[in-house]
Amino acid sequence: MTPGSPFRFIQTGDIHLDQPLGGLTEVPKHLREIFLSAPRQAFQQVVENALLHEVDFVLITGNLLDIRQSSPVIVGFLLDQLETLEDAGMQVYWIGGEVDPPARWPASIHLPRNVHTVGPGKPIEIIHHRGDEAVCKIVAQGFIGRDPSWGQFRPDPAELFTIGALHGDFEAESMARSGIPYWALGGKELRERMGASPAIAIYNGSPQGRTITHNGQRTCTLVEVDEQGDIAMEAIPTDVCRWQSEIIELENCKKVSDLTQIIKNRLNTLSTTKGNRQLMIDWRVIVANEATRDLLKEETWLEITAELNKQFGQEPMGSWTYELTVETGAVIPEAWYQEQSICGDYLRLTRELAADPNLPIDLEAFLAESHEESQLAEAVAIDSRENRRRVLQDARRLGVQLLRAE
Repeated sequence: MTPGSPFRFIQTGDIHLDQPLGGLTEVPKHLREIFLSAPRQAFQQVVENALLHEVDFVLITGNLLDIRQSSPVIVGFLLDQLETLEDAGMQVYWIGGEVDPPARWPASIHLPRNVHTVGPGKPIEIIHHRGDEAVCKIVAQGFIGRDPSWGQFRPDPAELFTIGALHGDFEAESMARSGIPYWALGGKELRERMGASPAIAIYNGSPQGRTITHNGQRTCTLVEVDEQGDIAMEAIPTDVCRWQSEIIELENCKKVSDLTQIIKNRLNTLSTTKGNRQLMIDWRVIVANEATRDLLKEETWLEITAELNKQFGQEPMGSWTYELTVETGAVIPEAWYQEQSICGDYLRLTRELAADPNLPIDLEAFLAESHEESQLAEAVAIDSRENRRRVLQDARRLGVQLLRAE
C-alpha cells in the first residue's frame, strides 16, 4: 500500500437508544432512572471518547435507534450529540441497520450537516477528507437481509486505505478475499472479531448491555491507521450499567455468616475496580462437601441478597445483587484452573462460558444429520440459563475425570 496520512476513527453500533434496560421482574426504585438512561449515557461515552481521542470520524454500523419507538427526549438527545461532533469538526457515517434505515427518518427532523447516512441500496463509496486531502475510502451498504454482492466491495485502485461497512450476519471468507483491510460490522450485541485474515473484521457489539444475558464489559472500538496502513485497535469501555456473573466455589461452608462475608469481600474488591458504573450481579455459589440445609434454602438466599444490597446497592452506581443461588457440587481447586495443561485450558474455557451467557454453546452442531430432528437434538439443546449452568458443571466434572486421569 502506498504510504498515506495516519488517521483514527471510532466504530460503534447496535446502540438502541430507545430501549431501556430490562430482564428483572422488578427494578429497584433508585435504579429506574439509570435503567431508562443507560443506553443514552453509553452513547454519550462514545461521543466523549471521540472528542478525547480527536478522531477523524465516527462510524455507526446500524441500529442506533428506532425512530418509531423514540420519544422527543431521545431524538433531541441524539441531535445534541451529533451536533457536538459537528462542532468538533468530526464527520459521522451512519450505516442503516434493521431498525434504522435512512428512509424511516422523518423529513421534518433535519440531521446535522456532518451526518451521512447509508441505506440498503447499491453500496456507495465515501471518500473521507481532512481539509483538501483524501484520507480513506469507506465502501458501505445498509442492511439488506442477505449477503451483499461482494464483488462491489473493492479496495481503492489508488491504494487509499479502504474500510468496508455493513450491517448483518456474514461469513468471514468473503471479507478475507475482498482485499479490503478493515471491515466495520453491525448487527450483533456482543463484540466479536471475525476470522477474516488477512483482513480485520469487527462486530463492535452494543456499547451498553441491556438485559441479564448481556454479561460483561461493553465497548466502542478506537481504530488507528498509520502511514503504512497498519491497524491498531482498542476496545474502550462505555457501559454505565454492567451485568456481571460471579461464581464462588468453596470446599466447605457451614455458616450463613461465613458465606455472606466471603461475598462481601468479593464485593469490596469489585467496588474498587468497577469505575463509575452500576453493577448488576448474579451470584452462583457452589459448595463441594459440607453445606448446611439452611444454606440451600431460597429464603436464606433472599436474606443474604437483602443484606448485600443494603450495604452495597442502595446508592446509584453501586453494586446490586439481583440473584443469588447456592448449590452443592464438585469444587475444582483453583490451582487446576491455573495449570498450563490441556486440563487447565479446558477448565478456563468452561469458566469463561459460565461467566458470559452470550458465548455460544452449540452442541447440536456435532450431531449427525440423522439426529438433527430427533429427541437427541432436544436433549442437547441449551434453552435456559439454569440448563446452561448444569451442562457446564457436568462438563467440568467429566473433563477433569478424563484429562487428569493417571
